[in-house]
Amino acid sequence: MFAVLTCIFAQHDLRLVAAAALICVVAASSAFGFQARGLAVTGGLRWAWLFLTALVAGSGVWGTHFLAMLAYQPALRIGYDLPETFASLAAAIVGMGLGFSLPAWRHGRGGDLIGGTLVGASVVVMHFMGIDAIRTQAHVSWDPRYVAAALLAAAAGGMAAFSLRRATRGRWAWAPPAAALVLGIVGLHFIAMTAITLVPDPRLTMPAEVMDRAGLALATGGLAALILGASAALMLMERLGRRGAFVMVRQALNAVPAGIVFYDPQDRVRDWNAGFAALMAECGIAPQVGRLRADYVQASAAAGWEAEIEAERPHWVEEHSSQRLTGTRDLQLPDGRHLRIEMFRTDDGGGVTVMSDITAEKRSAAAMAAARDAAEAANRAKSDFLANMSHEIRTPLNGVLGIAEVLLRTELSDDQRKLVGVIQQSGGLLNGLLSDLLDLARVEAGKADLRIERARLDELAGVVGDLFATAAQEKGLTLDIQVAPGAEGEVACDPLRLRQVLGNLVSNAVKFTDAGQVTLGVARNGARVRFAVRDTGQGIDPAEKAVIFQRFHQADSSATRRHGGVGLGLSLCDSYVRKMGGELTCESTPGEGSLFAFELELPALAPLSAGEAAVLAHEEDAVSVFDRFNVLVVDDNPVNRQIMELILGSVGIPHASVKDGLEAVEAMTTGDFDAVLMDIQMPVMDGLEATRRIREWERGGGRKRSPILIVSANGLKEHIEAGRAAGADAHLNKPISAQVLLNELEAQRAAVAAQQQAA
Repeated sequence: MFAVLTCIFAQHDLRLVAAAALICVVAASSAFGFQARGLAVTGGLRWAWLFLTALVAGSGVWGTHFLAMLAYQPALRIGYDLPETFASLAAAIVGMGLGFSLPAWRHGRGGDLIGGTLVGASVVVMHFMGIDAIRTQAHVSWDPRYVAAALLAAAAGGMAAFSLRRATRGRWAWAPPAAALVLGIVGLHFIAMTAITLVPDPRLTMPAEVMDRAGLALATGGLAALILGASAALMLMERLGRRGAFVMVRQALNAVPAGIVFYDPQDRVRDWNAGFAALMAECGIAPQVGRLRADYVQASAAAGWEAEIEAERPHWVEEHSSQRLTGTRDLQLPDGRHLRIEMFRTDDGGGVTVMSDITAEKRSAAAMAAARDAAEAANRAKSDFLANMSHEIRTPLNGVLGIAEVLLRTELSDDQRKLVGVIQQSGGLLNGLLSDLLDLARVEAGKADLRIERARLDELAGVVGDLFATAAQEKGLTLDIQVAPGAEGEVACDPLRLRQVLGNLVSNAVKFTDAGQVTLGVARNGARVRFAVRDTGQGIDPAEKAVIFQRFHQADSSATRRHGGVGLGLSLCDSYVRKMGGELTCESTPGEGSLFAFELELPALAPLSAGEAAVLAHEEDAVSVFDRFNVLVVDDNPVNRQIMELILGSVGIPHASVKDGLEAVEAMTTGDFDAVLMDIQMPVMDGLEATRRIREWERGGGRKRSPILIVSANGLKEHIEAGRAAGADAHLNKPISAQVLLNELEAQRAAVAAQQQAA
C-alpha cells in the first residue's frame, strides 16, 4: 500500500491525475446512462445506444490511461509506439462494447458478472497494451504481486459495477455502478504502475517513429474534449427532449376540460393543470408545489362543495383529509353544477385526482329519465285508452250481437231472420275491426304471445273454409280447400293465430276476386308445412306489393274504392307469421291474381294414447247436465246481464244475477252456485277483487273450487293475465256468442265432474 501511495504522490503530476479522474468519471457515468437507455428500447435504436456506450466507455478509459501516463514522470524521455497505442484504443472500445452489450441478450446475475468481467478485462488489456507501447532508454521489469493485484482490482470493479447496475433504481441509478467502475480503473492503473520498475540503459536507442509526450497530450486532450462534448451534447439533447415532451404533456393536460392534480407519496402536490387551478380559484386557494392535499379538501369544504356529505357525516372532511382514498364520488356545487371526483393511486405511492364537470351529463340523464317516464305514462295512457275503448265499444256490441243471437233461437219469419242476419253480420264486422286494433296494440307493445295447443290442420283449414264459403258463393266464386296427404294430422301450434292469419288471407282473396276461384292449400314437406292462398283476382302491381305489409296500407285507398277495411289485416298476418317462425311472401301479376304463402316448422305429433283418446272422447261426448249446475251472472250493465240470462235460460241453466263484485261475494258466500260469469269493470268492487275474495273464502273453509269465467270487454293480454292471477279459470271476450259461452261452461262442468270422480 505504501508503494502505491508513493507511486501516486511521488511519480505522478496530481493535476493531470485529477484531469484523468474527471474524464474517467464522465466516461463511466455516460456509459451507464447510455446503456440504461439502450436496454430500455428495442430494435436498431437499442444497438445504436449500445454502440455509443462502447465508444464513450472505451475512449474514456483509453483517455484516462494515457492522461495518467502523461502524469507519470520517471525523469526519462518517453515516447509511444503509434500503431500499438491506437490498437489499445480499439481493444478498449471492443471490450467495452462486448461487456456493456451482454445484458441485452443474457439476463440475470450471471450475465452481469460475465459482463463486468469483460469490462474489467478490456481495461486490463488496454492498460498493458499501452504500457507495452512505451519506448524509452530503459528496461521495464514487473512485480508479479502488484500485477495480480491490479488484475483483481479491475475484475472486481467491473463485476461490482454491473451488479450495482441491476440493484439500484431511480433517477441516480447510474451513480453507484459508475463509481465502482471508476475505482476499478483507477485502482488498476496505480497498482499496475507500482508494479513497474524502469532500469535505465544508455545503450538503448529511441525509435524515430514514436509519438512524444506532446503528441500524446494532444491526442488524449482531443479525445477527452470529444468525450466531454459528446456527453454534454447528448445530456442537453435529452434534457431538451424531456422538456419538450413535458411542455407537450402540459399543453395536452391544459386542453383537458377536467381538473387534474398529481400528488407524491406524502400527498403533497407535484403538478396540476389549468382546469384544477380554475376550480381551486373558486375555493379561494391557489395550487402550490409541496402543498398537502388536505388543504385543498378543506378549502373545497369551506366553499360548500361537501355540504351534502357533511350533513350525513359531520366528520367526513377530517377523515377524507387524513386518509388516502380511491374511488369516485359526485358533488353538487352551490351554484348548481355537478362535479365528479375520481381518485387513483400511482405505482410509486402517489396519487392522481380528476375533477370533471358532469352537469351536462346529469341534465341529459334527467331529461332521458323524464322522457322515459313520459313515454311510459303515454304507453300506460294508450293501454288504458285501448282498454276503455274495448270495454265501451264491446259492451253495447255485446248487447246487439247477444240479442240478435237470442232472437234467432225464437220463431221468426224469413224477413225477420234476414234482418237479424244483417245485424249479426254488421256487428261481426265491427267486432273484427276492434279485434284488429287490439291486436295491433299487442304487436306494438311486444305482448302478442302464442298459446301452443294440439290442433288438426285439416280441421283448421276446414273451419276457415266454412267461414268464407257463404261470401264466396254470393260472389259466384269457387272456394277450394286442398289439404295434401300427410298434412291432415295434429301439430303443436297456436290454432287461434294460425286460423286468424289464414282467415285474413282468404277474406282478402274473396274480397278482391270478382270471378274465378280462391284456393287454400296446405302441404307438408318433412317437418315444415306450407300454407298458400291463391286467387284469380285483380292482382297487385309491383309498387303496391313493395308496401303491402305496412300498417294501415290499403290496396285500394281511393274515394271510389269498392272494398272496405282499414289496412291492418296483412300487417298483422305478417307480424304473426314472423312470431310463429315463418315469413309471409306475396307473388302477384296484375290482372292474373295473387299468391300469399308462408312455411312453418310444424312436426307431426304422435297420435294420442288409448287412455288419452278415451278421456278426450268422454269430454267431447259428455251430455250436458245443466239442470243442477247453478250459475251466477255478475255484470254492472243490465243489457249484458239480460243477454247472458237469455242464453242460459235458452238451455235451461239455473242462474241468478248481481250488478257488482261485492254482491257477487255475498251471493257466493250465502248461496249455492256452481259457476260464476264475472265482468271486470264494475262499481263498488271490480271483478278481479271479487274473484280473489271468493278464492280466499273457498280456501279458508276447505270448500270446492267453483269455476269462475271472466266475461269482459277488457280483452288485452294484461287483463287476461290479471284474471288468471286473481284465480279465474277462463277469459271470454265480449261480445260473447251463445255457442262459445255454453261450450266453455260445458268444459268447466266436465272438468269439475272429472275432479270429483278422481277424488
